Amino acid sequence: MTSKNTRNREEPRLPDLLQRLLIAGRSVPIPATYLFHGPRGIGKKQAALLWSRLLLCTRPGHPDMTACPSCAQFDKFSPENVHHPDILQISPGEGTSIPIDETRRLLSELSNAPLLGSRRTAILDEAHLLTESAANSLLKTLEDPPEKTLIILVTPYPDNLLPTLLSRTVSVGFSGRTREEMEESLETFPGHNRMSSAEKNMLLLFSRGAPGQLDALRNSPQWPLFDKLPRALTQPQTGTLFDMDLIPLLSDPSGFPFLLDTMESLLLDLYRMDAGDTRTSLPVPSGLRNAVSHLKREEFHDRFQRLRTLTIHNINRSLAVEELLWDWNETLASVNDETPQSD
Repeated sequence: MTSKNTRNREEPRLPDLLQRLLIAGRSVPIPATYLFHGPRGIGKKQAALLWSRLLLCTRPGHPDMTACPSCAQFDKFSPENVHHPDILQISPGEGTSIPIDETRRLLSELSNAPLLGSRRTAILDEAHLLTESAANSLLKTLEDPPEKTLIILVTPYPDNLLPTLLSRTVSVGFSGRTREEMEESLETFPGHNRMSSAEKNMLLLFSRGAPGQLDALRNSPQWPLFDKLPRALTQPQTGTLFDMDLIPLLSDPSGFPFLLDTMESLLLDLYRMDAGDTRTSLPVPSGLRNAVSHLKREEFHDRFQRLRTLTIHNINRSLAVEELLWDWNETLASVNDETPQSD
């Protein structure tokens, strides 16, 4: 497959803003710093790599149908595993934060001259996990980026970044796919013919419009437990608080943000129901809208934001999960005792 065909297949994945910037860039300089934000698994990092490919190209359009050296190197690899001397990447890896040493190393390499492309790119994945000192070290570079550089911050939680960082980037939002689009993605999923309707519905429910989540969810060793979460979050629990099998799942480094995302989606569902919208991401009982007041929704939303920020530090996630689920259940139980459920 030629690189031209590759571009034609992948470019539509870029948001309209980037498409417009690409056209404008043929006549005027385009911004050097970006913030790619949206649901986890929606394809933000792949888009950052594709955006890098397009802007590093030394012969835009490849008029002779032959890829330039930069694009040829990029196209040797899959979108998930790109190795290119001018595309620098950092992420938390196995840790829970991006320390200042990592950002200093990245910025030092970024200042070097490009080897194959027209510039150099730095992609900071999970940028909300930058420590405060790392974020401050990045700030000076964002204020005055080196010549022929491109910096892309990628995160599902832009509100957790310093306002001074946000103000120095071009914000590019990625929205979730529609139910119909996700069903089409699921049809290409390995082994989908062997999955039950219930399993498919659970995948569509918890992937939240992000195709990249389908594989991660289905291959999670705790996948059989996921069907317990909607019940635990939408119905007051009596006796033993929640299924104790859920605590290790939701305390895991990948399960903890999943819990916060799911609960935040539930709050959004409640606001949709207030507006008369019957389409919800979770199977929400009608009485739940009365059970959680607007004030409580704001309190829990603020709490989710604080917990995301605290994940940069070595917090006790098991304790945080238990306290969060306990308080949520207390809210449901106390108001349900007083408020009759409505249809």
